[in-house]
Amino acid sequence: MQPPIHTAEPWALEEAEVGTILATSREGLSDAEALKRLDSYGANKFSRREKKGPVVLLFRQFASPLIFILVGAGAVTFFLREWAETVVIALAVFVNALLGFFREYHAENTLERLTTYIKDRARVMRGGREQEIDSELLVPGDVIKLSYGARVPADARIVAVNGARLDEAVLTGESVPVEKGIVVLPIGTLVAERTNIAHAGTLVVDGFATAIVVETGERTEIGKIAGLVVGIGRAATPIQRAIGTLSWIIFALVVVIVFGIFMLGVADGQPLFEMLVLSAAVAVGAVPEAMPIALTVILSIGAERIAKKNGVTRTLAAAETLGSATLILTDKTGTLTKADMELVGAYDTAELAHGAQSGAVGPKKSELISLALNNVDIFVENPSAPVAGWTWKGRPFEVNIAKNAREAGIDVSSLATRVSPIVIPFNSTNKFSVARSADGYIVMGAPDILLARSVMEKDAYVRIEEWIAAASRDGNRLIALASYRKSTELSAVSEVQELVFLGILAFHDPIRAEVPEAVRRIESLGVRVVMVTGDLKGTALAVARAIGWEVKEDAALSGEELRALSDDELTAMLPRLRVFARVTPEDKLRIGTLYRKTGEVVAMTGDGVNDAPALKAMDIGVALGSGSDVAKSAADLVLLDDNFQTVTAAITEGRRILGNIRKTLVYLMANSLDEVFVVGGSLLLALPLPLTALQIIWVNLCTGSLTALAFAYDENFDHDQSGKGSRSIFTRAVKTQIFGIGLVSSLLLFGIYVGLLRFGVPFATAQAVFFVCFASYISVVAFSFRSLHKPLFSYPVFSNRRLNISVIVSTALLIVTMTVGPIRDFFGLAPMPAVWLWFVAAWLLVNVGIVEVAKLGFHAFRKSH
Repeated sequence: MQPPIHTAEPWALEEAEVGTILATSREGLSDAEALKRLDSYGANKFSRREKKGPVVLLFRQFASPLIFILVGAGAVTFFLREWAETVVIALAVFVNALLGFFREYHAENTLERLTTYIKDRARVMRGGREQEIDSELLVPGDVIKLSYGARVPADARIVAVNGARLDEAVLTGESVPVEKGIVVLPIGTLVAERTNIAHAGTLVVDGFATAIVVETGERTEIGKIAGLVVGIGRAATPIQRAIGTLSWIIFALVVVIVFGIFMLGVADGQPLFEMLVLSAAVAVGAVPEAMPIALTVILSIGAERIAKKNGVTRTLAAAETLGSATLILTDKTGTLTKADMELVGAYDTAELAHGAQSGAVGPKKSELISLALNNVDIFVENPSAPVAGWTWKGRPFEVNIAKNAREAGIDVSSLATRVSPIVIPFNSTNKFSVARSADGYIVMGAPDILLARSVMEKDAYVRIEEWIAAASRDGNRLIALASYRKSTELSAVSEVQELVFLGILAFHDPIRAEVPEAVRRIESLGVRVVMVTGDLKGTALAVARAIGWEVKEDAALSGEELRALSDDELTAMLPRLRVFARVTPEDKLRIGTLYRKTGEVVAMTGDGVNDAPALKAMDIGVALGSGSDVAKSAADLVLLDDNFQTVTAAITEGRRILGNIRKTLVYLMANSLDEVFVVGGSLLLALPLPLTALQIIWVNLCTGSLTALAFAYDENFDHDQSGKGSRSIFTRAVKTQIFGIGLVSSLLLFGIYVGLLRFGVPFATAQAVFFVCFASYISVVAFSFRSLHKPLFSYPVFSNRRLNISVIVSTALLIVTMTVGPIRDFFGLAPMPAVWLWFVAAWLLVNVGIVEVAKLGFHAFRKSH
């Protein structure tokens, strides 16, 4: 590959010198030249985290403490030359390692594949025309536009700047945003001091700039760092760490128990050789080795399901946490509404002062819309097409202004070629933007904010203020326009005072049709929904009522009212509040923090740069796909379609993930110590051992594991009792049922064996009956474990096709083992007379009954407490 075009130290060169070296200008590269350079210099991306090779992944499966027990047991049988047991244990280890390998290989690629759904885009000049492209297509020499909220796509020399400040913490560790300029710097200037360079991966938190790309991909400063850490693996999620800890606890317990059984057998006079083999088999049977594999399957499948519903989880930990959410703090525009605003009225100052009702757009009103066009930072993707067919790119609200202007017959052709006149871009703190005009500046923003900064008679001020409050109650979004006469350059937002109020544009943003049902559905799961918006209180209340909330005035709080309250006062009001209006990003952070202190697990939506701290601080940060790169970087979940319904779907899927993890743990753990009870009990009562080592290993290999994996695809039938809000997978229900069901079923299983012998059933027949009972019930009770709370037939019992197949396979293997003579003889079993089938059927029903009674008992206990 040809060496890349680059400048050795672009910060030490003038714009003209950089342009000469890179053979570019403010017009940008031609499409043909950009394509040629892309072919020569490669895509603008970093090397991905080094993937573990198949061999490494396969061997990593043996690092589990649960597999250590199986390997240790196999080593004992190999040393004792028990070849049949050794082969079967080896087969058990191999099958579990193979399952783990395939599922981890799949999970290894799941998040990486999902992140490709979120494409970084770049605004670039190509052939004198601004366009938006995939940032991977950038090449040295491209001229890019950097605006508020964007991620810098490549290292670039800044050549024009307007109040741009960049967050460079990802590169330099500096927490304070850096103000950028165009001044040439000395050769040898350190990275953190290169104020005329926009570095890849950093974030624009204020202003905007134009820059020439000088390095891309791995040759950028952050790309060099990425190359150093590319081999570092992904950290385990909280649940994975919890399961890892549990695995070591199980390992220790099994070692102690097996050693105890071995010593008990030797003390009872059992042959040392046989007790070694039997102890190894008990160790194999007591280990729920499918548990880590099932966890991996559940998490990776959950992340993929969320992605299919237009939500991308940035980490598997986010998929876990989603299931714990008890409160959603949601924005309004674009999330609850369509963000497709229609202009429904234009009102000049005189009309507003006289309480105007009709805002019909005529020639005079068109002036207001034309002025608004000054304050939109958008561009046309297809300027060669007829104006009616133009595709606009930019912030959704500003695009809507341009669309409405075009529909009102206003000439918008200049937007395709003009240089943006904006000098102070809009942000959620100031709530207005400022643009140059022929005789000063045009200010556009929130009507109450602009009105407060305007100069007018008191009576007119009061009437307009009342009109704004009344109009906002209709649910329309209001945008005000004002002029600012000043000949000198603006240097600070605080200078924007003594405005001339010009009028208000009213837009209607309809509710998404699916939102009312989505809100009702998520609230039926015990998750509260609270609206937090920057819009006026009246507008927010109108939207709240449109989605079906019965909201009184005292259930809404404005930012001004909120800031007048202490934390204690606000906390006391939180339970009854449904709407927060006119809030700043700082208010959002405070609201979310106080809700968390009350015990809520909070999911918060956001899209702006200043939303990032709140998104990062909440339990689940949810960024809109159309939002800023800064917000998406801080979020755990990104909504590709900006839709509240996707939040609902993602949290529902999170509940399913948690529910499936819990039911899998109960299922595996409740059945894991049966062998310990029956073998230990037989030794204590001096009875013949009910199972041989080979039979125990068979049961462990052929039942349980496949069924446990099938739970990963199960539905969650416990929505109303799924431990909502609990971050722990070990809820009271999980602990109670693990120990309760496990203890009762193990005692009954041992009771069956004792009873068979006491009633004079021949040992060979008793062993065969016991073996069938033992091997079959683990599969059959899986249907009861599909819900930890609801009765068996209150949900579709056979709706999990994979579970059905796993039970059929396990049953078929059991039938083959008991009916095919050579196989039965291999496992040392006698034929089971057909007359005992009724006994096996009754035993299966009893076990299903045990699980169902445990559910009812726990449900009754919860109601009484």
